[in-house]
Amino acid sequence: MLGDQHLKMSENQEREIYFTLKNHENRVIGVAGCNTFSRTYTLEERNRIHFSQMATARIACPNLNVNESEYLKDFELASNHSITEDVFSLNIAHSSPLAVFEAIYFN
Repeated sequence: MLGDQHLKMSENQEREIYFTLKNHENRVIGVAGCNTFSRTYTLEERNRIHFSQMATARIACPNLNVNESEYLKDFELASNHSITEDVFSLNIAHSSPLAVFEAIYFN
């Protein structure tokens, strides 16, 4: 969920929206609907999280149900995160979550 909007795949969308936090590299990689993206991140006390400047592909993606730049902006705006069971949230200060994701863990 991005803000109050549930993200759903478009019929013409080839890849699902996702991101992966690679702990051993402090990198986040993913797909924002059509374009891939990558950046580094740091974790600090009190669940604080900071993402570096975004590197992203710039492919034109017509008829997409998600605004990719709005999705990617949440990484820039996020100041902390929370994890509850299978839910990962990016938050700003003590406000409501910017974005809420299903958390899937890999070893």
